[in-house]
Amino acid sequence: MTTEQVQALQQQALEAFDRDLPHLWTERPGQWVAYRGQQCLGFAAEKHQMYQDCLNSGWPLEEFVVFCIEPQETEMFFNPIVLD
Repeated sequence: MTTEQVQALQQQALEAFDRDLPHLWTERPGQWVAYRGQQCLGFAAEKHQMYQDCLNSGWPLEEFVVFCIEPQETEMFFNPIVLD
């Protein structure tokens, strides 16, 4: 698989995770999920277990991405400044 193909798979995995996160958060908070492109490969309670499951299924390390199912912080909020 070329570098460009691997990068495309990883980008697709991120997009799929972002798309699925609201649903995943309600059903599997705190668990780990793996994606290969748009395909969800599975879930595990521990990060190392998710990696091991994917590797045992024959997926090369560079062809899947593992995410923790937790809210993603994309905005930053600052406390208001109080002026006397």
